[in-house]
Amino acid sequence: MHKLFDAARADQPGPMSYLAAKGLVDRVRTGDAVLVITGAGTPPFMPKGETDGPPGAASVARALDVALGAKPVVMAEPHCIEGVIASVEAAGVSCLPEEMFPVRGGRARALAFPYGPDTRGWVREVVDTYNPKAMVFIEKGGPNEKGVFHTILGTAKTDDVMAYGHYFVEEAQARGIFTIGIGDGGNEIGFGRVHPKVKDIQPAGQKCLCPCESGIATVVGTDVLICAAISNWGSYGLAAMLGLLTGRLDALQDEETQWRILDANVRAGAMDGASARQIMGEDGVSVKTSMALITMLHQMISNGSRELSRGF
Repeated sequence: MHKLFDAARADQPGPMSYLAAKGLVDRVRTGDAVLVITGAGTPPFMPKGETDGPPGAASVARALDVALGAKPVVMAEPHCIEGVIASVEAAGVSCLPEEMFPVRGGRARALAFPYGPDTRGWVREVVDTYNPKAMVFIEKGGPNEKGVFHTILGTAKTDDVMAYGHYFVEEAQARGIFTIGIGDGGNEIGFGRVHPKVKDIQPAGQKCLCPCESGIATVVGTDVLICAAISNWGSYGLAAMLGLLTGRLDALQDEETQWRILDANVRAGAMDGASARQIMGEDGVSVKTSMALITMLHQMISNGSRELSRGF
């Protein structure tokens, strides 16, 4: 993980969470839509998805609402959208019908992202409808140079369980929309920025376990890449930095809310990605550890806010 982090950091002109948050602050105004796209863990082994992704999406959706007054539109595959909605609502952001979406705060839209390659028209319609000012991809798999999606271990993911999130990246590039990719393994959207490094660093980077034999590294890059040990953790870092830059330190959820978010996701069927069990963990890390991380992030931005107020 630290090698991937170093590669991502070296490729960009500053701290990753800062670049991502600053890009949002510069572009997103009250009432603007931001697409938050996630979805990891696939049937049959994880029929309702995994816990790395939806909690991160919930954290980012909450921060967008609190810090910027933005309108998050959260998306994931049909098999895990229920868990995404549960996570977002546990964060205090209601997933509302279309007619209620524009008229109040603390709201989001939740869309089931159809499977497979025949979805370009649907993607284009979503972008036309919401006119987003930014897109955030969290633990969202991207294809390699042969168009194949992979798990971190090198097995292929098939079209009947995968949404083509990179279609949104293509739309964003064509329309000049700001994009952020958050990942932890090199097979997620965003890591195309450091594609050659991922191939060298990851054990299955050069050669995967499927017939394509081209490795897990995605070719899909974003304007900013946040690499973290756990994708959710990168999302919490982004939420914290949004709070620091806007003076809304409450944009990052507190420890109790962190518990509620993960609990809601697990109760909706999501599984810890390391154990494939419905337990209170994110990639093998206990909820208490993530709660401690939230505590540390709040301390960091509190300290940073005091320094900024003194002119440092």
